[in-house]
Amino acid sequence: MPTRDTDTVIGAEVFSPRYDLSDAELEDLTVRLLAARTRDLPEHYRLVAIEVDGRSPFSNVGRHVERVVFEATFGNDAAQMTDEYGAYEGTSTFFISIDRDTGTPSGVLRIIEDSPHGLKSLNDAAQEPFNLELDEAFRFHAITDPTEIWDIGTVAVLPDYRRGEAAVSVQLYRAMYLSALVHRIKHIVSIVDDRPLRKMRDFLGIPFVPLADTPPGPYLGSKKSHAVYGYVPHFLPKARAHRDTMRGLLVRNALQRLVDGTEDDSISLDVQPGA
Repeated sequence: MPTRDTDTVIGAEVFSPRYDLSDAELEDLTVRLLAARTRDLPEHYRLVAIEVDGRSPFSNVGRHVERVVFEATFGNDAAQMTDEYGAYEGTSTFFISIDRDTGTPSGVLRIIEDSPHGLKSLNDAAQEPFNLELDEAFRFHAITDPTEIWDIGTVAVLPDYRRGEAAVSVQLYRAMYLSALVHRIKHIVSIVDDRPLRKMRDFLGIPFVPLADTPPGPYLGSKKSHAVYGYVPHFLPKARAHRDTMRGLLVRNALQRLVDGTEDDSISLDVQPGA
């Protein structure tokens, strides 16, 4: 996939990535994104997810949510987010969840595609405290083509949307999975804090494993983070097997959304599966 520029001309406007939108700017972008991309989604869905190119002005809605969540959790302010992700803005795609009732964003998942800059999680895992040998990681996981890798750069969900039926993360993971199938992605890498990783594995059954058996360590304000790997063709069968072991209505409903795609019509992708 081609490298994308950080600053992009859209009409007469030059768009630049930002993590510190004002309330008015956030409201304006969110309302316009809803109007542009959700007309064909059934009206009964309160929460909708939209895939947004990182070169679009609408992608700043996702960046703003990232900063709000990571600043509150790990102390990562707008300046640090800009520094950490600046090299990867041109190859980022955002899956943004929006609450239609309030007209406000509820969560975001960012993926980073391969480019001459590489992938952030792999670049960071090659440094302290992980000290991963990238060639070894590729051999370990039988990766032969870096363009078949997506890096989950961030998953950030606002507090009111982290539990029960409003568990936005389920919708975001499902949107990413569907898009990965469209783009024929085989491998997923990421660096994930210990607490959300346990939720991914124990609650959702997402089959992440340590990246080349790399042990966890501190990372960007997290006391314990894991460099992880997932093989996309294994996601569905392993998550389905996990679903069949779970009990409880809320859990079952969440897993049906993730595994069976029972609410896929609440998701707007740039390219629809089968298109």
